[in-house]
Amino acid sequence: MSDSKPVSMPPHLWEALDLMSAEMGVPPDALVGQAVFMLARLNGYVVAGKAMNGGGPAAASPRAAAPAAPPRAQPPGMKARAQPPPPEPEPEPELPSEDEGNPFDAQPEQNFDDPPPEENYDPEPEPEPEPEPAPPPPRAGGGKQSLTLIVAGRDPFKMTGDVFSIGRGKSCEFVIDSNRVSREHVRITREGSDFVLEDLNSSNGTFFGPSKEKISKRKIKDGDEFTLGTEKIKFQIRK
Repeated sequence: MSDSKPVSMPPHLWEALDLMSAEMGVPPDALVGQAVFMLARLNGYVVAGKAMNGGGPAAASPRAAAPAAPPRAQPPGMKARAQPPPPEPEPEPELPSEDEGNPFDAQPEQNFDDPPPEENYDPEPEPEPEPEPAPPPPRAGGGKQSLTLIVAGRDPFKMTGDVFSIGRGKSCEFVIDSNRVSREHVRITREGSDFVLEDLNSSNGTFFGPSKEKISKRKIKDGDEFTLGTEKIKFQIRK
């Protein structure tokens, strides 16, 4: 009586078995026996460490030697449940060849913070600042005029504000220490490009020119001379 038994497998497993037998140089029966042995060991049908009988497969475990239990009778009207096919053995992972090495070891280190090297690298020059526009030239006759008071025996006094007063009082911008001059004798006001002298109801009056013309208000011109009481003041206008 022959020990060979037919084995039913899907076509793609037969193709895989023939390919493994050709590449590994192992007969197909030996590969099938090795696969059955591994499956039996994983499921406890073969116990590791048992003595081998004459180089054959390991002795069957008590679980494998036990007689198979008789099939349970199915109740009337119920179909027998189909047994699931045995699981296919998982293929072993392929190990990388030692000669290949790590492909990243041959790559040179690169610093991503630095720009890529270029031949004759010339940085872009910074743009030169634009020159500031020249200020417009002053217009002819557009300068502001100044008024200067000239009194004998004293330094010339230049008017700095738009309004200032002359008198004996200490609150005046130009003080004349004379009893013939009132505390606030006259006021001079800038009106545009002109200067106007106005008497402030002084006790001894304000007079213009050599003829001593009494005035209450008059526009000042360059070189004009006024008399406050008995004190003479000459005015000079310059741009």
